[in-house]
Amino acid sequence: MFRRSPALVAARFLACALLMPPRLAIAQHHGGHGMGAGGIPGASNRPTGVQEKDDLKDFHHALAVQATSQQIADFQALVKETDAAKAKLETFLQDQQKINAGSRPSVGVAELDQILQRALIDSRKFVDAFSAAQKSGLKDTLKKLSKADSDLEAEIKRLDDTVQAETRSAASLESVGQTVSKALGDFSDQQLGLGREMGVLLAQGSDVTFNLPEVKNPVKAGDHSFDVTASGELSQIAAQNAERTFKIEIVVDLSELRENLTDLLRPQLSVGHSCGERLELRQAMMTPSAPASIVNLSLHYERWSCMGGISQELAEGDGTVDIKLHPEVEKPNSLKFVSEFSRIDAGGLMGQSLRSGTLGDELRDKLSQSMLSILRSSVDFQKLLPAVVRQLAEIQTAKFDDSGVGKMAAVLDGQMKITDEQANLMASQLNQALFAKGAETKQPEAAKAP
Repeated sequence: MFRRSPALVAARFLACALLMPPRLAIAQHHGGHGMGAGGIPGASNRPTGVQEKDDLKDFHHALAVQATSQQIADFQALVKETDAAKAKLETFLQDQQKINAGSRPSVGVAELDQILQRALIDSRKFVDAFSAAQKSGLKDTLKKLSKADSDLEAEIKRLDDTVQAETRSAASLESVGQTVSKALGDFSDQQLGLGREMGVLLAQGSDVTFNLPEVKNPVKAGDHSFDVTASGELSQIAAQNAERTFKIEIVVDLSELRENLTDLLRPQLSVGHSCGERLELRQAMMTPSAPASIVNLSLHYERWSCMGGISQELAEGDGTVDIKLHPEVEKPNSLKFVSEFSRIDAGGLMGQSLRSGTLGDELRDKLSQSMLSILRSSVDFQKLLPAVVRQLAEIQTAKFDDSGVGKMAAVLDGQMKITDEQANLMASQLNQALFAKGAETKQPEAAKAP
């Protein structure tokens, strides 16, 4: 994380950042901690001739080297290509162990060589297309990338020479493959560093904070449907040896649920019996009261008797109740709601049945189950978390939160422990999810093209 700019520079930079293209700002948001509140990385070579004493020199540097929308798309393709090369290389190395056991390889040397060469060629094409200002402003970073490029190319040549040698063996191929793997890792790191300096912020395994992409889950409310959006953040809180502990915070935006609460709950809470008690929901409102929430229900009540085949209404009335919902996590990832009446404004048989009869218990249980179903579907680890850590995450606490005027959210906290290797793979999977999301955003625009 870059921390070189003073507070004044950071404040002025935030004001000037409004001038940046929207696409760049989006890219900055999704990539972890490459650029924080401390400012933007500077460089010793200023393409704009800005004086060293100029407080906005970091901003001018960022403006000169920032990626265009096309470069952002091209860079995402490059990283995806490099990740594919990593996967092929990993399979190749595993194959060498299988060869020792008598199995045939699934990835050949020629196939591996081709994908590695393609990654180098496309990376060079990407850099060659830079503007003069970008090449000047990124001079130091490009030197590092060029060295990593040369080292990787040399290791690929060693791999080719080993394959062509008459005395080659599976052990020698595996050994060379390991050095290629290290060179490819260094090349990937320099590639990501270049992207970060250009404002294309991607996650890296060494980051201490990871942003989870938003996931929208559809909810039906009568004839209407709306989305419940969940997002999250992973923050490192401890590290020991090769194991790292992350705090998990998942935020479920319930604002649209709040607006559609009546339509959603009416079919769930309304009870109709030809003989006995009938309850109809007229209106529902929800107010956060952290860590709980208060659900206000306006109800219509009827009680009918059926004797001798004749239906007769015995009582009718209207009333309101407030039910306090408190989310609890009994054990990791096991969420439930504890519900209780905090107010009952109803008289006669309706008030009596709500206070001491089965009607009140049934109403509270149905409300709890309806809200629980929505939260469970919204906090879907299969969609929200990268595959490598889905089975490791443990939700430990839950609460409702007031997110501002007309806003409401459920916040779930937990922890997970992962290795450095898992962190690297998680970063890669988060970046892939970002790329896929970007491709989906582009799709409608492509469909409009003649």
